[in-house]
Amino acid sequence: MKTKLYEGMFLFDSNLAGKDWPGLERHVEELLKKNSANLLYSERWPDRKLAYEVRGCKKGTYYLTYFNAIADTIPGLERDCQLSDRVLRLLVVQEEGLDGDLATRKSRQEKAPPAPAPPSPDAAAASPVGAKADEEVVVKETTPAKEEN
Repeated sequence: MKTKLYEGMFLFDSNLAGKDWPGLERHVEELLKKNSANLLYSERWPDRKLAYEVRGCKKGTYYLTYFNAIADTIPGLERDCQLSDRVLRLLVVQEEGLDGDLATRKSRQEKAPPAPAPPSPDAAAASPVGAKADEEVVVKETTPAKEEN
């Protein structure tokens, strides 16, 4: 079977990350190794306030990873992360162009994600369609009001 390049974003409780970051890195390496994945690159992102509580946590630490794995092993990795008491969430992506992203990150040795762009004066009137990729977009779903007879 052929391996593919994947990008994985792990989310941890920021309190746990502050206390035992090396232990969390080892935990991720063990999870990947258990599922026959080969870690190529990783980077810790700064703590951030979460949009909503995840397992009772209001702040989280993101850990970006790039790894090679066989496609059949990804569901096992996701299951192991769901069962882990240390990993709050995991997002795994596999698409064209990841090798370029990995090469760019390795060459720059980035330690944090790009800083968000400053809000424009008309940001309040901006719609999600016109939002930039690095801006957080919150979309509220509304239901139409019922007409009274």
